[in-house]
Amino acid sequence: MRCWILYDEADLEENMFFAESLESNGERLGFDCEIVTEDEIDVIDPADVVVSRTRNADLTFILEDNGATVFNRSSVSRICNDKAHTYAFVRNLGIPVLPFSLPGEPIPEGPPWVVKSRSGHGGTEVFKVSSEKELEKKVSKMDDPLIQQFGDPGKDLRVYVLGGRVIAAVMRTSDKDFRANFKLGGDARPVEVPEEVFDMVRKIVPELLADFVGIDFIFKDGRPYLNEIEDVVGTRMLYKFTRMDPAKLYMEHIARCSGL
Repeated sequence: MRCWILYDEADLEENMFFAESLESNGERLGFDCEIVTEDEIDVIDPADVVVSRTRNADLTFILEDNGATVFNRSSVSRICNDKAHTYAFVRNLGIPVLPFSLPGEPIPEGPPWVVKSRSGHGGTEVFKVSSEKELEKKVSKMDDPLIQQFGDPGKDLRVYVLGGRVIAAVMRTSDKDFRANFKLGGDARPVEVPEEVFDMVRKIVPELLADFVGIDFIFKDGRPYLNEIEDVVGTRMLYKFTRMDPAKLYMEHIARCSGL
């Protein structure tokens, strides 16, 4: 069974270890694996299975339409890679998010505020602004901004969900940046999932139908709020702080779903 490990070219350069781990585990399980980038593939004749590590929902939809089974599917990519879509999705499930607005709408309570790109990931394109003048300037320079109420700085919780079950959770903290992302220099430690958060995750899982995601929560006055869902979720913290091999676990899940 042919299997593509699909990446954006720039992301592949940064994540070759994980790509090669997916490939080697796939080969071990009986797939004929190949690491490919978006600009290399023939969308008319795709592999049977595509492990999508790209955020391009339009591309993965075309691959599905031409017969490929994609992990995560294009519908997951479309929801997770636009924060406005993510917030609408989880609000319909009764899951709280901090108040937010799009340009032209009344802004939430502040200052300060967080201005973020709707399509950003990994803590990039996320800014703290402390005045209306600064807010207006920052919004004017972004293509797809979202303005959000400021929460408790330097703390967030990532819950890893693979194959419909929680496999780990990591609390990230920073005393240097309001963003707590590990990739940006924050500290991290494995934790048990608080019951309130676990209840929210249990509502998301059967509706999103994702194969492997990270569900991120921020806090305000100690209460958790959904922040984002990472479709192409990073695995550095799992390798560093647990004994898990996420590439192995993910490919075993894909093999089960593929009948291998």
